[in-house]
Amino acid sequence: MQKLIALITLILFFTSYLYASDDMKPLIIEMSDPMVRITIPGMPKMEMAVHPLNEREPYFRLLGSNGGTRISIITQEIDGVNTPMSCATEIANTILALDSVTRDQVFLGRANEQTFLIIYGVPMEQSVLLNTHIISASDTNGCIEAHVSKKSISDSDIEPWFNEFGDSKIETL
Repeated sequence: MQKLIALITLILFFTSYLYASDDMKPLIIEMSDPMVRITIPGMPKMEMAVHPLNEREPYFRLLGSNGGTRISIITQEIDGVNTPMSCATEIANTILALDSVTRDQVFLGRANEQTFLIIYGVPMEQSVLLNTHIISASDTNGCIEAHVSKKSISDSDIEPWFNEFGDSKIETL
C-alpha cells in the first residue's frame, strides 16, 4: 500500500500534461437542464440514469457505471461561487476537508479555460479508490461536476488514470 501511495505522490508532482489513451472514443454526456455537454476521454460506454439520491438531493443529477468505473453528474449552486475556477476551488477545499487525502496527494489542473480537474487516490484496505472531478460552471445552475471513480487493486491502473483526463471538457450549450 505504501508503494501505491508513493507512486500516486510521484505522479502528482511530475504529471504536467494529461492526455487520454487512443484506445476508446470519449464518453459524451449531454444534459438539457443545464444545457451542457460533458466529454470524458477513455471511459467505457455507459448508460446514465437519474441519480438514486436525486429525490432527496436534487443536485445529484445522473449516475452511470460500467465495470468498476462510476460517474456521477452533480450540479450544485454554492453561494458566491459562479465561475469554473471558484467551483474547482470550493470542491477541492471540500475534498481536503474530508481528511481522506492531503494537499500533496491531490493533482489540481486545468483541461481548458472552462474545465478544471481534481485527481487523487484514496487509500483503502488492499486497494485505492481513484477519483477525478471534472469541474466547470453554468450561468444558471452554478457548479457542474462529473465525478469519476474506480476501485483499483493494481499499481498498473494508477498512471493511466492520471493520464486519461487531459482532454476532458464541460461545454455550455
